[in-house]
Amino acid sequence: MTKKILSWTGNIFLAILILLSLSSIYSLYQSKQNPNYLPSILGFKVMTVLTGSMEPKLEPGDLVAVKAVDPEKLKVDEIITYRNNENTFVTHRIIELVNQDGKVFFQTQGDANNMADEGLISAEQVIGSVRFHIPNAGYLTDFIKSPPGLIIIAAIFLVCIAIGISQNFFSTNRKTPKSEIKA
Repeated sequence: MTKKILSWTGNIFLAILILLSLSSIYSLYQSKQNPNYLPSILGFKVMTVLTGSMEPKLEPGDLVAVKAVDPEKLKVDEIITYRNNENTFVTHRIIELVNQDGKVFFQTQGDANNMADEGLISAEQVIGSVRFHIPNAGYLTDFIKSPPGLIIIAAIFLVCIAIGISQNFFSTNRKTPKSEIKA
């Protein structure tokens, strides 16, 4: 029973490792092809928090999963990710909805900041709403996307395959009856 549990655990770990590797390679490829494109995995755009402006809710190194939403459905107190005027991504909380010229704009502020963000955010700038976050997982995904991380993941993948092959090889050799082995 213990061997089955270990086998299942190993298989699940390997599947997660493969998914992380493939998504990292895809993300890396897409970002090299088009630096303005933000890759999506199962409809979620995954990013790493870089600053402490949203502490204590989101801390540097946290991984946030952002899902595209209809900007008209966004509400006060919702955390959104948007592209600011410097073309970088910002994840802050909506503190006010502002109607100007028949359009809705968003006033945002980081939880740890004393003042609201400068300027209003248009619907076109909004990437999406933060659906969940995983503490410190951003460090891992950033490492996996790096060249040393990709090499280590590939090495772990190859070692797992080699272990699986060797287990199959040795288990089939043990099952062969001694009477069938020719000297």
